[in-house]
Order: sequence, then structure tokens, then C-alpha cells
Amino acid sequence: MSLISKVYTADECRELDRLAIEKHDIPGFTLMQRAGAFVFTTIQDRWSDIRSLRVVAGSGNNAGDGYVVALLAHQAGIATEVYQIGATNRIRGDALLAWQQLNEHEVPVVEELDEADVVVDAILGTGARGALSPEYENAIALINDFKGPVVAIDVPSGVDASSGGLLTENPVTADLTCMFIGAKLGLFTGQGLRYRGDLVFTDLGVPPEVYQDSFGIPLLETTIKRPALPPRDPFAHKYQFGHVLILGGDYGMGGAVILATEAALRTGAGLVTVLTRPENVPSILARRPEVMAVGVDESTDVSSLLARADVLAIGPGLGQDSWGQTLLKTALAHQPVRLILDADALRILKSQEWKVPEGSIFTPHPGEAAFLSGTSTSEVQSNRPGCVETLSGEYGCTVVLKGPGTLIASQGLLCSVSQFVDGALATAGSGDVLTGIAAAAYARCGNPVEAAEVAVSLHGAAGARAIRENPGRSLIASDLIDALRI
Repeated sequence: MSLISKVYTADECRELDRLAIEKHDIPGFTLMQRAGAFVFTTIQDRWSDIRSLRVVAGSGNNAGDGYVVALLAHQAGIATEVYQIGATNRIRGDALLAWQQLNEHEVPVVEELDEADVVVDAILGTGARGALSPEYENAIALINDFKGPVVAIDVPSGVDASSGGLLTENPVTADLTCMFIGAKLGLFTGQGLRYRGDLVFTDLGVPPEVYQDSFGIPLLETTIKRPALPPRDPFAHKYQFGHVLILGGDYGMGGAVILATEAALRTGAGLVTVLTRPENVPSILARRPEVMAVGVDESTDVSSLLARADVLAIGPGLGQDSWGQTLLKTALAHQPVRLILDADALRILKSQEWKVPEGSIFTPHPGEAAFLSGTSTSEVQSNRPGCVETLSGEYGCTVVLKGPGTLIASQGLLCSVSQFVDGALATAGSGDVLTGIAAAAYARCGNPVEAAEVAVSLHGAAGARAIRENPGRSLIASDLIDALRI
């Protein structure tokens, strides 16, 4: 079983197939046989006592993989049937060869889906787009009504392989998805995560040269081990690790700026200053005396403070009233070299149509991304990669689209996707913690994409660590900060 380091769109997966077939002389039918064998072996390994199997097949190459699975199961003495829903007169190429072998060995082809130990979804592959026909909708519903485990080939039918969006309201809900040659981006972000089940992957033995071209989206590693930041020189002083200035904390929202501040300190910023409502200063200093907390109103001259900072992070608890608008406008007029915008700062930016300097980092959740793009949250979630690419191109910056399968894009191009997925991070203040981490990382890394990737990895690693150390307990944002120190 191969390790996954990159994920690919459907078009990129087809290009990988083409390279393997045309440039490395591996027959397409050989790849199909290897794929089917991998699925069958995986099924046997996971359900060793299997006695019956059903394959639900369309009429494309995905069905061809399914036919190979069915033939191997039949030859192994497993009671096997193929529920054929795709028109057989549309079967072409390698899938047709697999179909002919299936019939030569008299594997039963049926018109109803009976119960079995395992059912295999071989309806739609990576090329599926648009609304599904009623026939396919019905077959997917039958699979989802099935009482035993469901194995999807390459991608659960009804999930867009490139975006993670849905082609139908209720796609196949797989217990296991077997992927080949290229891992599908749509199974690592958005709704695709909900339907994929466990993932297994194989490169089908294609040469490493197939993967040497520049396309493909790197997967960010999120492990318990702390991701690398530039090493700290033992003879360094605090200014070498960056001065982060965080702006936010309107009335009733002081906690957000405290979380961002503590996260920046724990991530390794040399100094952290907070510009906030005067009412927040005592509580900030009581909780975290290491912070320089300055109370400001709309008439306060903050130019000298802005000038001393290496990174400005604006948004946690900022609010959208005149106080927050004035702070953001003043910060933008300062033209900071390194700027991070989150939460209310993004909403103000869009409403006022202000510009941001190159090198800025945005960290929206799907609702904020919808506001920035003038769409709905559901539209954002239906095509997260497309949304983050569009936003980063429109604003000329780096965008971190938070949520399951966090995505990072810069200047209109998708850069990476996070592997860490856990609903425990869906808690108040989690985004504020990410803002603080990103600010400290940006102070040390300099490059906005690198800073965003380090921040997302650190955030995910802290989440994984906090969950491991506190099983069964609801995670709160402060737990992430505690986990950062390890």
C-alpha cells in the first residue's frame, strides 16, 4: 500500500493515467486488472470470512475495475453477482475487455441488488460531473440501504472527485474507498470527507517518473510531533523572533484577542503587543503579563506602534462598528509588509472595498469566505478548492479556507490541503488561536504560503495532541494553546 503525499483533481488523475499508459507503456487493461486485484485483496484482508459479494456497476472504467473484482471473487469461490445499471452497449475499451471476461466465466449479472456480505460501488468514477440520472440515483439509494459494508472504487459515486462537492443529495456512503494512481482531492476536503470512509491507496506499480511533473497538491503533514519552524539560535534575542501586533477585542469580545495573543506567544513570537478596548487591558495583563496591552479608542494615534511591528494580525473580536473600522483603516494605511486578516476584519474589508498589500494572509471560515465572494456558505462548501483559488486571485494574497480539509491557496493557485480532520476543532475561539499561530509563524518564516502552512500544521498538531491527551472531553480553544507548548 502506497503512502499519499499529494492529491489530484480528476483531470490530473487522468493525466497520470495517460503518462503511465503512453509514456511508460503500461497497458490500460493491466492497470485495470491491478486495480481490481487491489480492491479484492483489500476486501479479503478486512473481511476474511466473506462468502458473498455484490458489485454495482455503471458502464465506464470504474465499472471495469468492478468487473475485475467480481471475476476474482467468483474464481475464489465467493458467491458473486454484478448488478448492472449502466447500459452495456456503452461499455468501451478496457472496461469492455473486463466485461467480456466476466461473461466468459459466467459470473451472474442481475437486475436487482440482493443482500450480501460486501457490496462494491463501481458506478461512477472520477470523471462524473453534473446531475445524475434517476437510474443512478436509485442504485445509490439501494447501496445506502444495504446492511453490510460498502466499498467504493476510487471515489464514492455522487461525490465530485475534484472539489469534494456533491452530485446528488445522498451519495454513496462508503465504509472504505480504494484509490489508485492519484489520490483524489475531493476526498480530502468538504463533503467528500463525510462519505469516503477509510481510505486505502495504491500507485498500481507505475514508475515514480509519472509523478515528477509539477501538478498535484501537497498534503500537509499533521502529526503529534511539532512541525518544523526555523531553529532558534541559542544566542538570539527576542527581536529576532518577531514582534507581533494583534488588533481586536471590541466590547464583549476580549476573549478572542486573548486567545490569539497567547497562541502567538506559545508559537514562539519574540514580543506580542495588543491594541484593544481599554476595558480589556486589566484582564489581559492579569492572565498574561508577558503581553504589552494598549487600550485605544478611535482617536488614539497608533502609528508608532504599527511602525514597530513585524506582523499585524487584525480581526479577533474586532467587531464591525466604527471602532473596528477605524483600526483596520489605520492599519491598512500603514501598508504593513506582513498582514493577517481574520473574522470581522474580512467583513469590513469587503464592505468598504479596501485594498490589501501583497503578501497578506486571509483566514476565513466558509461563512466569511461566502461573504467575501458574494455567494452562500453552501456554494463555498460545494467547491472549496474553486472558492479558495478565486479569493486568493481576486485579492492577490494567501487564503486559508478553514473547515474540514483546510485549504491554502495563493495568487489564484491551490498550494496545499491539510490532512487533519476532527470536529473537535469546531469550537469557539479555535480560529482566533489559528490567527495567533499564523502571526507568529509569519514573523519567523517571512513567506506567506510557508507561514500559512506551518500555522495550519501546528494548529492541527495541537488539536491532535489535545484530543489524545483528553479523550472523551470536549475540546476548548485554550486546550489548543496548552498543547502548543509541547
